[in-house]
Amino acid sequence: MLFGRRLGFGIVVLAAQVLLLAMSVAWLAQLVLIAINGRVCFEEDNSAILYGEIAAMALIGLFALVVFVIQYRRLGEKRAGEDRRRGGAGGD
Repeated sequence: MLFGRRLGFGIVVLAAQVLLLAMSVAWLAQLVLIAINGRVCFEEDNSAILYGEIAAMALIGLFALVVFVIQYRRLGEKRAGEDRRRGGAGGD
């Protein structure tokens, strides 16, 4: 079961990185358009596409929040064989 948990978490982290990369490329494209044209204007006549894009962005944001919470919780977990004492591994 531990292998499945680690594999699942690895897939989540990879998906988060891919989404972060995609959003950074989109932001870069916006900035290049601003540099070339001085502005960026979007117009979407099809409301289904517009609301689909809004929903996709909301899901990406929710996914990012979930990944953040998972990673935050993992910060406090004790790994096998790990000693959390500070100040060295001296005798008590």
